Amino acid sequence: MRLDHVLISSCDYQAVRQFFINSVGLVEGYRPPFPFEGAWLYGSDNVALIHLVNATGNKAQQGYLSALNSKTQGRGVVDHIAIRSIGYQGLKSRLAQTGISYFERTVPELLEQQVFIYPNHLKMRVSVGIKSDLGKALIASNSDSIFKVNNAV
Repeated sequence: MRLDHVLISSCDYQAVRQFFINSVGLVEGYRPPFPFEGAWLYGSDNVALIHLVNATGNKAQQGYLSALNSKTQGRGVVDHIAIRSIGYQGLKSRLAQTGISYFERTVPELLEQQVFIYPNHLKMRVSVGIKSDLGKALIASNSDSIFKVNNAV
């Protein structure tokens, strides 16, 4: 498991973007075709370390980043912490055993399943690559919705 990225939401999105590019030395690169403004900024190892979104956003952004309710969604400038992992079924099994609520989403074009959890009001996302028949089935089953909510008990 490793830290994948931090998503930063800023009212001055372009200034923050320029800071990370001009001052920190990150490079703007590929970002899936999400229906809202944002940028993915990459480090020297070609990993997107910082994801940026415009805090003013639009309805698509609000729906995509906030699938549960205001008591459990990300707060402040850091929207969520993302961890990359393996073992999709194992993760879902552990969440069910511990009674943790979560919601899932499939990223367009990347064949990646995302599981969002909210420990003590911190928004965390665990990403699992799904380049398999399971992944294709998940994409097909979620194709009519931008996200799927599962309120595990």
